[in-house]
Amino acid sequence: MTWTVILALGSGTLQEGFPHVTAKLKNQARPINIQFKGSLPPVPDLEVLQRRWKVCCSGFQSSRSNSRIKIKPTSKAYISENNPRAIYEGLREEMQKWLNADEFYRKIEVNLRTQIGNTSEYIQIFLECDDSEICELPWDVWNFREAYCNCEIIRSPSEYTIQSKQETQAGIYLPSWGRILCVLGNSKGIDVKKDTKIIAQSLGDRCQLEFLDNPTPEELNDRLFDEKGWQIFFFAGHSDSDNNATNGRLHINQNAANNTVTVNDLKIGIKRASYKGLQLLIFNSCSSFGLAADLVAQNHHLPSIIVMRAPIPDQIAHDFVKSLFGYLADGEPLFLAVRKAKDYLLHWESRFPGASGIPVLCQHPNFEELTLPRRDKIKPVISAAADGAADRPNRPQFTVSTKLMQRTSISLAVLAIGYILIGPIVARVANQIGIKNHKKGQLFIAEKCYQLATLLNLNYASPYYNLAELYESLNEKEYAAKAMKEAARRGSTEANAQISRSLILNNQPQEALKFVAACLENTEYDGVKAACFKNRGWVRLTQKRYDAAEADLRIAIGFRGDSPEAQCLLAQVLEIQDKPQAALEAWNQALKYSNYRVPKQDECMEIALQRLQAKGNIK
Repeated sequence: MTWTVILALGSGTLQEGFPHVTAKLKNQARPINIQFKGSLPPVPDLEVLQRRWKVCCSGFQSSRSNSRIKIKPTSKAYISENNPRAIYEGLREEMQKWLNADEFYRKIEVNLRTQIGNTSEYIQIFLECDDSEICELPWDVWNFREAYCNCEIIRSPSEYTIQSKQETQAGIYLPSWGRILCVLGNSKGIDVKKDTKIIAQSLGDRCQLEFLDNPTPEELNDRLFDEKGWQIFFFAGHSDSDNNATNGRLHINQNAANNTVTVNDLKIGIKRASYKGLQLLIFNSCSSFGLAADLVAQNHHLPSIIVMRAPIPDQIAHDFVKSLFGYLADGEPLFLAVRKAKDYLLHWESRFPGASGIPVLCQHPNFEELTLPRRDKIKPVISAAADGAADRPNRPQFTVSTKLMQRTSISLAVLAIGYILIGPIVARVANQIGIKNHKKGQLFIAEKCYQLATLLNLNYASPYYNLAELYESLNEKEYAAKAMKEAARRGSTEANAQISRSLILNNQPQEALKFVAACLENTEYDGVKAACFKNRGWVRLTQKRYDAAEADLRIAIGFRGDSPEAQCLLAQVLEIQDKPQAALEAWNQALKYSNYRVPKQDECMEIALQRLQAKGNIK
């Protein structure tokens, strides 16, 4: 089940603000179509900080050979600053402060959080704005996106139509389906060959890949006109854009002349490829955001474009490609594959501040969902077309002999007889199918998949935990409690956290502490640690050990700052300790993150509202 939010900024600037911001909320599986209105105040410093960060990125990379940016001799990109982290943190804080402005937070974010209570829901936020510099801002730092792990912000123009495509009959895929054109441009100082290996490893068993190495503009345009068409166009190499995120250029070869192309150079070829079924353009190169802006200006109706909003080091570019194509190969929706690939880049933040926010997905809300072939649907072909590559034979096609098929059939029969041995593998598959159907609201199918998983692997905790969550949503308390205990018996730390919470609610604090201890001893996940410390702080509150309660609750909030229960409990502790100002801050945080659909959180919201109204902090 996927939620769609169209966040339209309307007319405005950073200097004057955006007085007419709207957020339209839709759901594919429910009859929901709601619109909220708010505004954003002026924030002139944000533009300055954004430009300083980009200049800092460029200067940071100019002294390194492994950067995907083409530095022009007279460019200001050579300017560097002494503290990149401080500059990025300043940009991040200013952006978050802007998005936390009352008229935006209270009228838009709170309403979105209220409607979408489950933070694991799939959410696409289409940011409608025609100003490239506004779109280039680090929208990823919005607290709403950070709280919802399956949410991605997608840049979109305010005007769009659907590109007409070559007709098919009886739903047959276009010839372009599964065909990927990989263009390897100027690679001076970087390793674009690694990109080709990553793509071949991820999709070489199901897609037809063609690699075009250092082409001339004419050769590139000629391949775009291929009669079968392409589903994905991928570029790796150097690129650049003007300072205002327009006039993007691809450096496609290392020749002395005719070595760059712009969207204007390729517009006819791209339009033709779109008609033939092109669904996705990926520019895995520095500062390629201007290419997306130019495509919109040329009135190209491409469903999806992935670009980079700043210079990006070579290794980070490799990691993004590896993650992106890995998730696409696993069947993830494009927006979620992009979100997960960006999350994978978070480990680079300590060395390159803001790295995870550099890739950007651009798409209009009427896009056609990208679907790649499964392994059994297409015969893969990997070919190379480069300097003189037309004379080179394609690599051999992968084929399976009849003899091999017979041997495989025999092997599968043996495995079927010994299904106990492969039960754990099949159990994981059944559990994953259950999770997908659970998210879609197909609870009967989800329940049967989870039950099948428990039978195939008797020691598998995850399906028991998922069954408990499913039964809890149906208010089948007895079944939920039984399944949760089975999950705990099999070592689920999440189950220990949930059971400890239930025991606290049933006034069994000492029993709850046993499960908290088991949870903290075995878990490696911050979210579970947050729940366990919160529950221990809750027990300490009931025991009137207020200093210990405050310490545990602050640790819980340190692991997960958006926990309304932890904030609510902390506010109560601080009130008892006669710390009114700190308590008010905690009540504000509790109200910010609470969801009225969750009974305990709804109760917390009511208390928070009463306290804040009494103190005159809210009307």
